Amino acid sequence: MGKESIKKNIAKHRAALEKMALDIWAKPEAGFREFNATKLQQDYLKGLGAKVTSPVDVVETAFIAEYGSGHPIIGILGEFDALPGLSQKAGETVQDPVTPGAYGHACGHNLLGTAGVLAFSALMDTMKEENIPGTLRFYACPAEENLSGKSYMARAGVFNDLDCCLTYHPSNVDAVSGGSNNAYELMEFYFKGIPAHAGGAPWLGRSALDAVELMNVGANYLREHIIPGGRLHYIIFDGGEAPNIVPEHAAVRYSVRAPLMDEMQDIVRRLILCAEGAAHMTETKMTYSVKSIMHNMMPNYTMNEVMYEALCETDPVEYTDEEKKFLDNMVAVFSPEAIASTCKPMGIDPKDLVHGIAPKPVLYGDKSQCSGGSTDVGDVSYITPTAQFTTACAPIPVSAHTWQSCSCYGTSVGTKGMVKAGEAMALAGLALFTDKKDVIEKAKEELKADLAGKSYTPVPDDMMPYYD
Repeated sequence: MGKESIKKNIAKHRAALEKMALDIWAKPEAGFREFNATKLQQDYLKGLGAKVTSPVDVVETAFIAEYGSGHPIIGILGEFDALPGLSQKAGETVQDPVTPGAYGHACGHNLLGTAGVLAFSALMDTMKEENIPGTLRFYACPAEENLSGKSYMARAGVFNDLDCCLTYHPSNVDAVSGGSNNAYELMEFYFKGIPAHAGGAPWLGRSALDAVELMNVGANYLREHIIPGGRLHYIIFDGGEAPNIVPEHAAVRYSVRAPLMDEMQDIVRRLILCAEGAAHMTETKMTYSVKSIMHNMMPNYTMNEVMYEALCETDPVEYTDEEKKFLDNMVAVFSPEAIASTCKPMGIDPKDLVHGIAPKPVLYGDKSQCSGGSTDVGDVSYITPTAQFTTACAPIPVSAHTWQSCSCYGTSVGTKGMVKAGEAMALAGLALFTDKKDVIEKAKEELKADLAGKSYTPVPDDMMPYYD
């Protein structure tokens, strides 16, 4: 039976999990505070008879669902946090927030995590029905957006015994990419000076804000001397009390990115020197804290081939007339140039798009390519062979972290892409438990070769979840 059983079980769980995804979309939650989402998913999986463990170490909303025993041990990753300031009404093609300034699921984690629950549920049922040996796990991972929930889970060792891992992200195309993502570190620098009346006796003060601004000047000059692909982004989130008071305190938040972990760490080292220099120039005191660290993604061609084959075996998505109209109207928001530039890296001809959707899954990219973004999936990919893919939950060229994506991910267009992803992961998992078991060892050898003697470095023991 195999694949037919998976498809039957996907259909059995589909309606309940489409509803769950939209319920999570309607109640967007910040990282490490996903209390509604984690309860919905835990309750569903407990109801199926899965063993559920929560919390995971210091991460309150994380949980692990497990079924079966022995090897292979195959993991599926999920997420459920939302983004600040990206509230948007679903199914609209104009910007119209549900609540101005509030959180919104503009990265589709309402679909991402629920697709994992769907895959786990269908595959668990099939394993029961067909007596398939092995261990299946679903990892509910909080706070992916800049906060690295998986990093804390990795520090706790929960991924260490995995033989391989599958993960997914909503997007505008059904695709498996062989490219990487940047390593990332989020830091805050705090300066403490001496307050004084800015008009009456400024010479008595030592400005913490001057220190922040001088640090930023140094960092901006540093940009010329970091590697291609290295990135520095910052915001000043504390600038003192008032213009007529020499600021006693000020602080700046930095994101540092680079294609490889050691490259990113070297930029961090030099950024700290900029901060120390600014403190010397202003006679202020500087401290800093690391809020999150993410490793770069380690693509695995062996796992990608399994994932791509499964994605090609999924049932095609059929859209209603109403959904087609929405897709066409959303595509019309963008210029032809934006559509073409989105298609080009994936080798898609814009003329082949139907309602903004590519006609078939795409396998593209290689390990020499690194996208500008970052994800804590990179941490998992350093520990075990990991395949990551996307499905079309929005039309090309809608991109993540926009009001347009939030609008799409709260509709049936989004949930249909989610169901496709759940089916693909369940089919890939089935193959890895049965006729493609030998592929796992090949994937492990590939990861070992790519690491070239490097190993995963957990976040420091004293680092704790960061609540923005």
